[in-house]
Amino acid sequence: MLRAALGAVPHTGTIRVGSLDPADRRATREIRLRSGVLKQGSDLVAGLSGRMNAVMGTAGRWTTRDWLQVAVSGCPSRYQSRLQELVLAHGVDDCLDARVSQLSGGQRQRLALVRALLSNPGLILADEPTSGLDTASAARAVAELRDAQTTLVVATHDLAVADAFPRVVALRKGRIVHDGPRLDAAAQSLVYG
Repeated sequence: MLRAALGAVPHTGTIRVGSLDPADRRATREIRLRSGVLKQGSDLVAGLSGRMNAVMGTAGRWTTRDWLQVAVSGCPSRYQSRLQELVLAHGVDDCLDARVSQLSGGQRQRLALVRALLSNPGLILADEPTSGLDTASAARAVAELRDAQTTLVVATHDLAVADAFPRVVALRKGRIVHDGPRLDAAAQSLVYG
């Protein structure tokens, strides 16, 4: 579903991101520019530095000046303070200059979260955002996502993560079986049956 919202896969039915239809190619770019994406297991580029991976999520918005700043310092100046704030909050400040291939799975996932949040997107699509994270890091990630002041769609199988959010929509075989504040025992039975 998250990939369909970005116009990345064909789908049946109707999906709207705001007033935009991701099936319309012209709308797809706008949706992607407005969105932060956090994929399960991250999708960072192993041969690039943590810093470059973090800032590449903003590249669709870069001006010529931003590209020059990336060539010189590795980050557009307009994102520098936000980048520092996020990497410190998620404990990956020491990962910025390391190649992603040298990082642990948890470090990669936290760096991917930084990338998704860096541009203060209007929409965050997160697929299993706490996979690979220890309990404390997972709690920080969920808190950061909840506090992001943005529309957030999280796909998860982790009931503790789902319970952290005010609305849970549960699907089974493509159909909504629950739409409410929490998955109670009856809803869990329908979902995991």
